[in-house]
Order: sequence, then structure tokens, then C-alpha cells
Amino acid sequence: MFMFRREKVLLYLILQLNKLGVKVSKTQLDKLLFVLKKETSIDGFIKFYNFFPYNYGPFSNQFYFDLNELQKQGFLTEDFELTATGEKVSGLASKEEKQLVDGIVEKYGNYPLANLKDYVYAAYPEYTVKSVLKSEVKQVKEHPAVFSIGYEKKDIDLFLDLLIKNGVEVVVDVRANAFSMNFVFTKTKLAQYLEKVGITYLHVPELGISGEHRKDLKTEENYRELFEFYASDILPKQGSKLSELISLGKSKRIALLCFEQDNNHCHRGALSKELEKTGIAVTHL
Repeated sequence: MFMFRREKVLLYLILQLNKLGVKVSKTQLDKLLFVLKKETSIDGFIKFYNFFPYNYGPFSNQFYFDLNELQKQGFLTEDFELTATGEKVSGLASKEEKQLVDGIVEKYGNYPLANLKDYVYAAYPEYTVKSVLKSEVKQVKEHPAVFSIGYEKKDIDLFLDLLIKNGVEVVVDVRANAFSMNFVFTKTKLAQYLEKVGITYLHVPELGISGEHRKDLKTEENYRELFEFYASDILPKQGSKLSELISLGKSKRIALLCFEQDNNHCHRGALSKELEKTGIAVTHL
């Protein structure tokens, strides 16, 4: 079975906690993985978990996905103890990764869960803004603003973190077809994730570019011609939708969403230039 390096690190972390005689919980693992990310160089070795502010502080959907999968595959029991196979796989984590985990376990492994939560809340107050327990950061109503974001190369946790950090209230999906090979970014699923963190989802397919116009985009010239066509042919026919978007951008903090990470290779870049003509500045995340 193929296994991500982050999963091997997760198993090794659980193994070390088991050796300490600690009764492991999901919440404890979530917080320990968070401090592992924040207080070590683990990101420099592997593509690690991302976190966003949620009901009980920093949270990672990917961690929960992985944990469930490791249990299904027989590497981990329901009581979060490694099986013989899981212990063998945990040993495949690199020497550097093990050293980083060992340091975190030595420092925080014996913390009671309440103390660990208190430490994370105090040290990283920006991750408490959505907490149902307490908020160390006063939430001040920010002025309206427009952002643009592509979900390419982002998992849902990093995506949500960027939106929350920038105070986004509404995600405006400007894809002509809100479908993705990455299931979490399909229309219905994405709307559900956004709703959980208090962000409204709005799909405006009229401001997208249909697939028939996006074929054979190989050169910078191809992209330039496509976006010129978008600005001169598509947008003028969508005056009412564009006006609604401008009005929304002047009253809310919104983010224009499409796939491409680089806005210069995405029609939302051309759409942003149209908004900027009206005096609305667009920040690309």
C-alpha cells in the first residue's frame, strides 16, 4: 500500500505516545501535529498537514482523513494503539522526522489535554478566532475588500486558513463548471466546508469561461488571446452579474475563486482588472 510520509510521521508520533503510556485521543494528536508543524522544520522535509481556525482551535481535515484510513487499513486500533504492522511502518519515517517528533513528544507528550489546549490557545491566538470555547483575538469588523484565490496545489485546510486569516465573508466561485477532480472543491462539498467556518458560497458561472474556449492553452500567447476574448466578448454580455459582483465587493470581504494558482494564467486575473477599473483593489492570495 502506498503511504504518504506524513502518515508515517503520524504513526511514529502515536508510537512514541504509546511508549509513554499516554492515553491518546484525536484532539491531542491534532494539537501535537499542529505544534510539530509550527515549532519544527517538518515542512522542510515533507508535505505536512495544514491547519485552520475551527471550533476548538487549530484543526486539520486531512489529519482526520488519514487517521480513519490508517484504522481501516489495520495500522491502528480504535483505541489509537499501533498494530504490529503499524509499528513496522512507523519505523520507515526518516531519522530527521523521528528526531523532530521525539522533541515534541519530550516537550509536550505528558501534558494533560486541557494544558495542551491552553498552551496552543495562548501561543497561537490567531487560531482561536472560530473557537466555541473562547477567543483570544477580538474580532473587529474589517472593511470590505476583494481577494482572488486558486485552489491548485492547496488542500482544503490551507485553503480555509487563507480565507479565515484574511477575513473573507463570501467566496464567489467564478468557474463556469464548479466541478473538480479534487472532490472537496466541487460545488456542493466546498459549500459545506465553507458553511462550517461561517463563510458564504456563491457560484456565478456566467463570469466563467467554458471548457470549449480553454483547449490547447500551451503558450503565453494562447493565454493572452483567451483573456482578451474574455474581456472583450464574455464580460460585456454579463453586465448585470458584473455589477452585482462590484456591489458585493464594496460591501463585503469576498474572494474570487477558480482553479489556477497563478492568477496570470486564470480568467479571474482578467476579471480582477475589470474590477480595478471601478476603483476596487484586488489582492491575490
